[in-house]
Amino acid sequence: MEKTLLRVENLTKYFPVKRKMFQKPANPVKAVNGLTFDIIDGETLALVGESGCGKSTTGRTLLRLLEPTAGKVTFQEQDIFSLSKAQMLHIRQHMQIIFQDPFGSLNPRLKIKDIIAEPLIAHQIGDSRQRLLRVKELMEVVGLNEDQIDRYPHEFSGGQRQRISIARALALNPKLIVCDEAVSALDVSIQSQVLNLLQDLQVRFGLTYLFISHNLSVVHHIADRVGVMYLGKLVELGPVDGIYKQPAHPYTESLLSAIPEVNPQKQRTRILLKGDVPSPANPPSGCQFHTRCPYVQPLCSSVEPEFKEIAAGRFTACHYPLNQ
Repeated sequence: MEKTLLRVENLTKYFPVKRKMFQKPANPVKAVNGLTFDIIDGETLALVGESGCGKSTTGRTLLRLLEPTAGKVTFQEQDIFSLSKAQMLHIRQHMQIIFQDPFGSLNPRLKIKDIIAEPLIAHQIGDSRQRLLRVKELMEVVGLNEDQIDRYPHEFSGGQRQRISIARALALNPKLIVCDEAVSALDVSIQSQVLNLLQDLQVRFGLTYLFISHNLSVVHHIADRVGVMYLGKLVELGPVDGIYKQPAHPYTESLLSAIPEVNPQKQRTRILLKGDVPSPANPPSGCQFHTRCPYVQPLCSSVEPEFKEIAAGRFTACHYPLNQ
């Protein structure tokens, strides 16, 4: 029986906009605007969408790296937004993150052995000898040589630096890892190596991933389910194969049409959306996608569609779902 590891209910994160003195208050940027979804123990749930849709903000807010505006996140039946800093310290052992830029997320003044040991020191786990043994073990797990332990981040390639980030994320034996564009900064050949490593680690350690990406080809390779975001909201959620074969939302259809096709005999018809992405500080009324939707109807501009189940495990926020 499937077990829910993390439950997100109406997650909201607004960023205030500062204005000069005597100017009217500006609307806040609605980066995440009422997300609700579950992550099943042992699965990989991917969040996809254009830049600025709120994917990374979602991942950081549910880990409380950013404090939420509203909503509830339950991890292993604990409401983490109600916990104190001391209580959160314990929870953070089980929830880790791998950032997009492996160089920017590593302290250039620390040796690799100290970077990987940082979580162990912060949580006061083991003595110096035990930590060193754990660091060597983690380096072997992610495919790094033990003799590299005294080097600095600038002495490694981008792929190696991301392996160091993965080792650091594994140090406390977490249950959930948020992969925030974890391979987007890497060369294509290195991306496949890191993706295969993540999949091997998931099987070996029983990990659960929230995989944030804008690369739909990568998502199809690694994810079990995929959630599509637009202007801070989920517009579609379901099993990855079902969504890739028969998208229910026009926005999902347009994203999938942009995936390069290897076989020249199976070229897709590219769907080019009209207009620009609206401002998250002032989103359109009704369906937020109606200003760019090729199938827009009068109802779409006035009534916001409900995010509802249209088939077993398939959810969408559209008045007129495709393929229905």
